[in-house]
Amino acid sequence: MIAFHQSEYRDFKTYYIHFVCCYLTNEFPELVTYTRMLKLM
Repeated sequence: MIAFHQSEYRDFKTYYIHFVCCYLTNEFPELVTYTRMLKLM
């Protein structure tokens, strides 16, 4: 969440889908979907 606020993305959904899911899958091998992330938050 901190990285999202420091990024230039305007909304969390776009950040999560376009950045986290594309570039951080190696760091987080068991990455959850966007809707699951919202429920966890």
